Formats: sequence, C-alpha cells, structure tokens
Amino acid sequence: MVTLFTEDQVEAVVTDSSYCWKKNSVKVEDGYLKSTGMITNTRIPLIHVDTVVYSYNPKKPAIVPVLKIIGKGAVLCEMEISAEHIEAVQDWILNAIEQL
Repeated sequence: MVTLFTEDQVEAVVTDSSYCWKKNSVKVEDGYLKSTGMITNTRIPLIHVDTVVYSYNPKKPAIVPVLKIIGKGAVLCEMEISAEHIEAVQDWILNAIEQL
C-alpha cells in the first residue's frame, strides 16, 4: 500500500486493488472496475477495458480533465477527475488491466 501525503492530510491511498482519494474510489472487485464517490459511479467488466486516456476541454468554464475508459474502440465510461489525481488514476487502471 502507498499513501500520498499533502501538508495537512492524506491525499490518496493506493493498493493493488484500489485507488482512493477524498470521497472517491476506483477499485477492481470481482473482475469489475468500479468507481464510487463524487466522480461517478460505474461498474465495467475489466476484461472489456482496452486502454485509458484523458483529455482537457478548454471550452468548459472549469477546466477539469476527463478520464475515458475505452474498450473495443468505444468509450465505456468518462470520469471527471481533478488534475492532481488524473495521471495517477490513469496509471493505476492501466496497471490493473495489464495484470489480467
């Protein structure tokens, strides 16, 4: 388990099966990629996930990156995740699908 700290609080708790921060969680459970919290609530069979990408939409008033989970050439899910966690969550999910 890895715990990332900021000056005043725990920023994220990362294990082999979950990535948790604030009130959000992305985890692998029973063969599914599940997310809960303020970001979104999803349940996707992990075997259908091919890759994970993120992008920014500068046309929106608040520039929040969007993580896109892609499988079979289609976007299976989109999650708005804060910039300080987007790359770590992307790397964590990519690592989870590589371990299948």
